[in-house]
Formats: sequence, structure tokens, C-alpha cells
Amino acid sequence: MMIDMYGLCDNDWLSGLWDHRCRWVPCFLKTTFWVGMSTTQRSESMNAFFDGYVHLKTSLKQFVEQYERTLRSKVEKEFQADFKPFSQMLPCATQFEIEKQFQSVYTISKFREIQQEFAGKVYCDMLSASDGCVGATYEVRETIMYEGSRRKKTFMVSLMRDSCDIVCSCHLFEFRGILCRHAIIVLDRNDVTHILEKYILRRWRRDIPRAHTRVAVNYDELVSTPAQLRYEEMCNSFAEAENLAADDEYCSRLVMEWIKVQHEELMITKSSARNNPVSQTIAHVEDQCTDLPNTANVRALDPKLTRRKGAPRKLRRKSPLEIASKKAKVTVCRYTIQAYRTKIEEARDWIFIDL
Repeated sequence: MMIDMYGLCDNDWLSGLWDHRCRWVPCFLKTTFWVGMSTTQRSESMNAFFDGYVHLKTSLKQFVEQYERTLRSKVEKEFQADFKPFSQMLPCATQFEIEKQFQSVYTISKFREIQQEFAGKVYCDMLSASDGCVGATYEVRETIMYEGSRRKKTFMVSLMRDSCDIVCSCHLFEFRGILCRHAIIVLDRNDVTHILEKYILRRWRRDIPRAHTRVAVNYDELVSTPAQLRYEEMCNSFAEAENLAADDEYCSRLVMEWIKVQHEELMITKSSARNNPVSQTIAHVEDQCTDLPNTANVRALDPKLTRRKGAPRKLRRKSPLEIASKKAKVTVCRYTIQAYRTKIEEARDWIFIDL
């Protein structure tokens, strides 16, 4: 309508935008997993990454130093964020078993987003339901509150009773990876207390090791562990193999089949180790022993100095009167000490005379 209204049919840029609308218009991207990110969010996150460390007048030498400090700070924050879900637990907002399932596997930040959907369930009402040959379709109406006004919006939810697969017309799970409130109310209506594992994404689980923890780092406080070194060695070997096999389809297929077989065997080994707590404990102890540094050629250094207790030293400039009074006190103390020394020497002389 805008192109026809202003006669812009000959504009190549606008015509190209219209031809490729399926790649940038949000309504066409609802079924694609984007983790809820917008188009400019990646550049904004990079700006926030260096916020407080780099500015417009930073030189090249200062940028390298600040870049190392930034990475050190971000890695430490990642380690703290990974440890936080194991040390504390966010309480559930409802008594639904599905929410408790998300609480036991998801990180705190992602579980907080899931809780918003469970809390938004109170704004949803089920209008109708129609049964089919393999499943049922439900009509859910949501009351949307926005800046003091409200409006009603209807969503269609399809549920396969045999496989418990559920699809909503809002496509929140397909776009952000979060189960929507419309699907939650339908699952509650059908007395579903446990959802499938495919609705719990691996990237947000608390019991999955993150990929960045396998990358070797060379900071003073963060020493590369044997697991990180093994990870780096395997990545380099896989990179060499894929460069050799990428040009040939047959070789690429052989490599992929071998990786698939090895992946299945490793998954079986991991599952058996989890079921056997004794072997898991032994493996954990072995990892801790291998992670210990080699102390044969380590020289003991002085301990780090800590800031003393009490108020910090004052750096203000003293007045001339205060400096003069302090010098007078020091002079009086010196004269007093000298007088005491003189008296002690005289008493010592009299003692020797008496003897």
C-alpha cells in the first residue's frame, strides 16, 4: 500500500524489502527459533560487553589490556552464574507439577521467565474444545492488559493426547523456547503432570556443562585444566578432519556416521555412570586429582597483602596550622624523651659511685 500510494514501484530497495519480507517481518518468523532476539540485539549486547572498559579515546595498547580484563570479568561472572543454581533455588509460584519440573532442571534466570507464563495463566479462559481423530483443539481467550487498557485475544491450541505434543497459534515455544500460558492451561485441563523432554531445552539446563568452560584461558587466576586442554586438542583434530573430508561427499558421510556411533556409545556410558553413584564418585575424585597443578617446580611466593581494618587513610591536604601543631607535639615529645634519658644516666652514675 505504501509503494502504490507514493508511486515507488521503481525503487529497487523497497521492492527488495517486499520480496524478502519472509526474512524480516516478525509474523513470518514466529515458527523459527530465535531465542526471542531482535535484529539489533547482537550489536547492542556487544556494546554492553565492553561497557565500562573501553571508550572513544582508548588507544590500541589500552584496548588490548582492557580486552583481557573484560574477558576475565565475564568468565568469572559466567562461573558464578553456573554455580548459583546449585547453591540456591527459586521457589515456585504455583503448585503445578510442571512448574516443579522446570524448577529442578532450569537455571534461575530462565525459570523466572517460565514463572511469568504460569502467573499469566490467570488471565486465560478456555472457551471451547473440539475433539478429532488423533487429538483435540482448544480455543483459549486471553485478557491482555496494556497501559491501563484491556483487550481480548483468542488463541488456538492443538494437543495430541497419545504423544502429548502441543502446538499454540502464538508459537511462543517455537520462537523463544518457552512453553506459553495457553498451552499450560490446556495441559492442566487434561491433567498432564509431566511434559516431554523436548520442551526442556538443553541450552538452559543447570546440569549441562557449558561450552565456554572448555575453552583454555591463560589468566593468572584461571589456569587451564586437563579437561580444557583435552577439549582444545579434540577441537583441533576435528577441524583438521573436517577440512580433509568436506570436499568429498562420501568421506563426509563416513565421518558423520562415525561421530554418530561414538556419540551413542558415549551417551550410554554417561547414563550408566549416572546410575552408578560409586563409579561417579570415583571419576569425580580422579578429575579433582588430575586438575591439581604440578607442585614439583612450584616456588612458594609471599602471601597477598590484604587491606587492614578500620577507616582508610585520609588523602586531604592539611592546613599550615595543623602541620605546625603536629611539629610542636613532636618537638615536645623529643625534649621529654631526652630529659628522661639524662636522668637515667645520672642515676646510673650515682649507682656506680655507691658501689
